[in-house]
Amino acid sequence: MTLFRQLIIAIVLLFVCLYAGNTVVSLRNNQLLVADQMHVHAQDTATSLALSMTQAAQDKDVATLETMFNAVSDSGYYQRIYFTGLDKNIVIDREFSVSIQGVPAWFLAMVSLPEIEGTAEVSTGWTQLGEVTVVSHPGQAYLKLWQVTTTQLVWFASITLGICLLAYVALKWLLVPLARVERQANDICEKHFVVQESIPKTRELGKVVLAMNRMALQLKSIFDEQLDLIGRLQKQSFQDEVTGLSNRSDFDNRLQSFVSDQEGGTHTGALAIMAINDIACVNDYAGRGEGNAILKSIGEQLSQVVHEHSRAVVARRQGPEFSVFVPDITPQEGELLANKLFQSMQGVSWLHNQKCPLRFHMGYTYHTNVTSGAEMLGEADIALRQAKLGNGSRWIKFADVSDGEVPVLGKPLHEWESFLQQAIDNRLVALHFQPIYGVKDKAVLAHEIYVRFLHGADLLAAAVVIPIAERLGLMPRLDQLVLESLAAANRQGDVKGKICVNLSMVSVKSPSFIKWLDSFLSSQRKLASKLVFEVPEYAMKVNDVPLRTLNDLLVNRHSSLGIDHFGLDAVAFGYLGSLPLHHLKVHRSFIRELDVNKDNQFYVKSLAGLVHNSGLQLWVEGVETEAEWEQLSGLSVDAAQGYFLGEPQGKPVE
Repeated sequence: MTLFRQLIIAIVLLFVCLYAGNTVVSLRNNQLLVADQMHVHAQDTATSLALSMTQAAQDKDVATLETMFNAVSDSGYYQRIYFTGLDKNIVIDREFSVSIQGVPAWFLAMVSLPEIEGTAEVSTGWTQLGEVTVVSHPGQAYLKLWQVTTTQLVWFASITLGICLLAYVALKWLLVPLARVERQANDICEKHFVVQESIPKTRELGKVVLAMNRMALQLKSIFDEQLDLIGRLQKQSFQDEVTGLSNRSDFDNRLQSFVSDQEGGTHTGALAIMAINDIACVNDYAGRGEGNAILKSIGEQLSQVVHEHSRAVVARRQGPEFSVFVPDITPQEGELLANKLFQSMQGVSWLHNQKCPLRFHMGYTYHTNVTSGAEMLGEADIALRQAKLGNGSRWIKFADVSDGEVPVLGKPLHEWESFLQQAIDNRLVALHFQPIYGVKDKAVLAHEIYVRFLHGADLLAAAVVIPIAERLGLMPRLDQLVLESLAAANRQGDVKGKICVNLSMVSVKSPSFIKWLDSFLSSQRKLASKLVFEVPEYAMKVNDVPLRTLNDLLVNRHSSLGIDHFGLDAVAFGYLGSLPLHHLKVHRSFIRELDVNKDNQFYVKSLAGLVHNSGLQLWVEGVETEAEWEQLSGLSVDAAQGYFLGEPQGKPVE
């Protein structure tokens, strides 16, 4: 019950108690007053009647006495009049029935009036003739008391109603600051640290609002410090301070985690290492600041070239060397991209280029089946060394000659398009469930859905197919097919716990898919409450409006949103306070050899504190060893998944 209702009820109860007490006292006083009036009235009537009947009593004229008695009794104020002689015998007696109209019986029982009578001697001179007695009729007294009581009730009810209306208006006005405090508290819980500008004039409420404002500012300061700490830690550990790109350690970790991703299946990949000759000449001639500016410009050019490839990694390896890895592209796309990368570097120049000319070299390699990151780095490095042997700027490809039939992954885009169209039209997909375990209780908390595409007798992992489908614009249809297949699987056997489903940003940005998703979740209410849709963190990097639109839809349909592959992109963490997310899932590159990597341990633990303060859960992926799994319990991680805990399989874990 609200405080407002409690106050209104308290006011009404107070007035009821006041009325009850007032009624009891008033009724008692009125009862005594009426009794006194009846006694005086009866006595006066008896005295007057005694004087009037003296002659008739002396003459013993009974007829005259009866006439007098009847005249008095006709007024209706008396119920009995009788005359007794000196021998105490009743000479004449007139008694009238008591009839009380318009007064309820319970009131008569509650207000009991005594029998009031008045007596007077009938005498002539000094001779006493008898005594006349007049007994009052209580009907008029009861009726008058009832009328006074009901009139008082009507007035009291009217006054109470008026006061309640005034109290309603007054309380509404007085409680406005409390409503603002409630909204402020809810905003703080949602990480919106608003401050109330209007301070109530009521001293107590004003103190509460000031205290809430101080708390909001303090929490905002703490939250911002945590965000800044995590951001600085991420930059120091995994970013090159000059270019803002990944450093060598981060590049190698990402490449290795990509290669060791057992769920990803077979991947193609292109890798290039670029180098700038004579950067030392620039530093000596114009200073290190000018050299750093050139390095930063090259990093920006390389990032711009691979911008459309969301999973591409660009890094500054060391000194004047850069590296680029782009997964899941065709051989033709790889060579075209390599040429664009080299041309973009050659477009970088500086003011004193004639004094210290810049020369660029690049080594490139392509694998139709990426199985070793170190092997690709070695091949690209060999090609780079060969490129440096010639004069001027040039790039060389490390030849990967393969006889026989072209692998599936090396097929051109038009063949991929035909394969995907057939898979969608014929629903050639199979769902696999990978369990996600709670770190504390070691119990199954959720399942993540992985998709396999039927290719003859083989199954292709989604990680192989989806990058191609995104470039062909087929992801909305694929995501729709996956959700429809999941609904059918859930009807056959109810999946316990949450179900994590990855959504492509191509689908999220599609108005037609969002409209379909709203209709789908509306029709699948039981399934919708279990679904947690995961999107990659880079989705927050450029334009988060479609993502917020998706989140509003999911909230209305009782589904949730999670961030996948967290930590790969340098995205400001402000969205942690503005999006009601279910969880963040840390990328596998931070979990690899976590038991021996102190920097990653500190990063994950610090991130867990920030995430929990935001009311979210921290999940991790890529747990491949027992040592990594055991390490998580001391880092405040909520849940984890990986091949050590359970491989994707055709049925969910019970």
